[in-house]
Amino acid sequence: MENFKKRKAVTLVALVITIIILLILAGIILNLTIGQDGILTKAQKAGENYTLAEKEESNQLEKLLSYESLPENTKTTIAGTPVKMPENWYSTRPAEISTKDGSVVTEEVKIASVVAIATGNGESVPVPKGFYYVGGTISSGVVISDNPADQNKYAGKEDVPPGVQYNEDGTVKTYTDEEYEKLSETEKKNILLGNQFVWIPCKANEYKKVDWGVYLNTNWERQTNTAELPQIEKYEGFYIGRYEAGTSNITLSTGINFAEPTIGVVIDDNYSIRDGLNHTVNGKVTLKAGEIPYYHADYETALNLSNNMYCTDYVRSGLATGTMWDVMLKFIANGDDSVVTASKWGNYSDTNITYKNGQGRYAAVTQAYGAMTASAFVKCDGTYHNGVNTTGISEDVKKKNLYDVAGNLFEWTQETSYINTTETYMIRGGANHASYTVWPACFRGYQVATATYTEYGFRPVLYIK
Repeated sequence: MENFKKRKAVTLVALVITIIILLILAGIILNLTIGQDGILTKAQKAGENYTLAEKEESNQLEKLLSYESLPENTKTTIAGTPVKMPENWYSTRPAEISTKDGSVVTEEVKIASVVAIATGNGESVPVPKGFYYVGGTISSGVVISDNPADQNKYAGKEDVPPGVQYNEDGTVKTYTDEEYEKLSETEKKNILLGNQFVWIPCKANEYKKVDWGVYLNTNWERQTNTAELPQIEKYEGFYIGRYEAGTSNITLSTGINFAEPTIGVVIDDNYSIRDGLNHTVNGKVTLKAGEIPYYHADYETALNLSNNMYCTDYVRSGLATGTMWDVMLKFIANGDDSVVTASKWGNYSDTNITYKNGQGRYAAVTQAYGAMTASAFVKCDGTYHNGVNTTGISEDVKKKNLYDVAGNLFEWTQETSYINTTETYMIRGGANHASYTVWPACFRGYQVATATYTEYGFRPVLYIK
């Protein structure tokens, strides 16, 4: 009886051990089957990878087919239409594409940073990704915007208006997304929401600085910039800001607000609004009509804020170079250099441009030095007043869909001067207190990089990567 009990106890222990072993084996098998590295999980991942690879292959094929299916650009092609691009506008890169049989094939895939857009006259312009054709032609100045709502609003038209509506106090009307969507299509067409650039056509052998023969400083550096040449060789042109840099999205740590200056606070010529010195700058400059321009800019501020405006996979921004300025003037002159050597069309102290009552604002300056006599920007009353004007204040200051190239503010460029051992850079164009007979659009002046005056501003450009 005692032996029977012992055998029964051993059998139960063996059974328990067997069950435990079976449970352990079951756990191992279950983990191998459906665990993180299990057979089913691996099979599921393999299926997902295959699906992704198949989708990528399909996307690449779709891209290739879409490139090939774009229409040819002819004189009858509607402006704003994406068209076939020149081959040199593409780049190629190797791409590993998984096929259905499990093999991997390496192919050359076409990629591009731009879309070729027809301008309505048989010519096309490269519009970088993230930007949209607004209107204009190659000869009149193609305008692009970084806001998709602006696309094709003036497609095929030579002239592109500033696209702003004003409040009673001369400020620009702004809209929330909801407010904008409630506008009629006609109302929307008269409004441009984004930052705007103008295409300056130029072949590589035409990309050079110009000695205008008159009204220039003799100490400017004559070496042509080369950093932007690859873009010009590829696309035969470049984009430059349609307006002087605006300040509605800029704040200063000093508490002075460019967009709405404090009444009674006068920013004189000794006040340096320079990043890292008397203040810090937050935000990004704008390129829109109706903006208070970034007056009192020194060179470093102009350079840094221009560089910080854009940096994507497709474009980067920068400060206009001296060569870009000269090529832009050649484009504006269109064979008649007197247009820029005696640029009466700017907002100077000795011109009388046409204001529209209540459209835009200005701040008065002294005739002698251009210092502001008051910081408050007041609405235009229909009569031209010498002062710092909001951008695009009149169609009289417009050429080739560009505003304020002559007058309003002198503009810093990346062009050095050899006037002395101190680091100096060239300022271009005219200013509001200046005479067009002395300081026309082709004017070259020089200043040390730290200089800051009421009439010093700048204009960013856009580089296509």
